[in-house]
Amino acid sequence: MKKYRVAAYITAYQEIEALQKTLIAITKQSYPIEKIYIVDNSKNQIIASNSQENIIVDFHPENIGVAGGLKIAVSWAIQKGYDFLWLFDQDSEPDANVLEKLLTNYQDLSINHNIGIIAPTIFDINTKQEFPGCIFTDYKLVPVSGSLATQNIYQCDAVITSGSLVNINAAKYIELPKVDLFLDAVDYAYCMNFRKKEYKIIVVKNAMMKHRIGNYSQVKDRFKKYTNTLNTFICSPSRYYYACRNHTFLETRLVQQRFLHHLIAYRIKILLTMMERIIRYEPNSIFIKLWACIVGTFDGFRGRLGKTW
Repeated sequence: MKKYRVAAYITAYQEIEALQKTLIAITKQSYPIEKIYIVDNSKNQIIASNSQENIIVDFHPENIGVAGGLKIAVSWAIQKGYDFLWLFDQDSEPDANVLEKLLTNYQDLSINHNIGIIAPTIFDINTKQEFPGCIFTDYKLVPVSGSLATQNIYQCDAVITSGSLVNINAAKYIELPKVDLFLDAVDYAYCMNFRKKEYKIIVVKNAMMKHRIGNYSQVKDRFKKYTNTLNTFICSPSRYYYACRNHTFLETRLVQQRFLHHLIAYRIKILLTMMERIIRYEPNSIFIKLWACIVGTFDGFRGRLGKTW
């Protein structure tokens, strides 16, 4: 296989144990990684700048979010002349041969295709299920399903940040991640920047990475007294706000005018569904979380971005 220069990037926030697991998984890769660039958004630095020779730590206690860190990292990789930047959240554990598989498939596929991002299959440790890439259909992003999802290699429109291997030679010509999104849907928006320039997003099924998508807890439906507990995700008000805002913003900016009324109805339906879930399952701060969803959705419609919560 051709020799590529690969750097890795991790967004870190508060959880040193999760960060250490990700670091161990990256350093055990069968294909060598030159440098690991970490943006630490924690209030108090959780990893020292001189912890290892091949690790660079950029400390931002003001919290520049996923978007700010990703923009810095991609710009750094372009400046340093890397071929690829491998992106991670701090709660990911790729199998030891994942990078090698991604690069091998990239080398084979790039003969006939312009590939912007190639990513592994994500195994969500919360749900014990695969988390597929997404495609944009008419007015919304939906998970890849059916026969396409069973193929060993498939194309889609968007994948999550963690595990994504970014082709830096393509990234030079792509708009950088949008800092004003701050948190949530940053990855999908960045993928769509590649798609606009007709670069392909590829998922490799036999390259597997374990990842924690969100925080899950055992809860009960407060309206069903005698039901058993169930495992479901629990979010902070800020996470609800940015999720509602950014997905609404992204989809309204991608949709064609003729589907706009479908999109508005869809986002309102998502809002109501999320509010019902909060009322039923969230253990605390219910009213502020409901407010966060409402404000986030309407800020997304009107394009009010930035670190606004």
